[in-house]
Amino acid sequence: MNILTEEQAAGRQLAIAQSELLDGLPADFSQQLQTRGAFVEYNQQVIVPAGAIAEYVSCIVAGRVKISRVDADYAKTQVATLTAGHWFGETNLFLRVASRDEVFADGEVVLWTIPPDTLRQLFFEKPEAVQLLFNIGTSLAQKLVSRSA
Repeated sequence: MNILTEEQAAGRQLAIAQSELLDGLPADFSQQLQTRGAFVEYNQQVIVPAGAIAEYVSCIVAGRVKISRVDADYAKTQVATLTAGHWFGETNLFLRVASRDEVFADGEVVLWTIPPDTLRQLFFEKPEAVQLLFNIGTSLAQKLVSRSA
């Protein structure tokens, strides 16, 4: 894991990847949001181990991550692949629960990360954040519906 400095991120022109979670947000708020987090690089390593609490809400900026889960036979099974624009860890905005899934960097991956407490604070400080909160709630609801279908 390598936490990038603001200068490194600016030099590489890194930005939060456009996604449904950012739909409807004013550009200046998106910039404020980005400055509250950090860009982090991973390479072929576990980002969130199964059974651990995801310490950050993260957006994939570059690369891809594999999501794996232990199946009924106690074997690790890949259940998803996420790429730029996908988010994970947003459940921790509402509940601090251990993840059933392992999140693994499949090659070089750059994430934008923000602690859940910092993001919650932003919801209280900025009226524009209500749209982001709505988008996250909608995304979580869609995940719940697709899992139960």
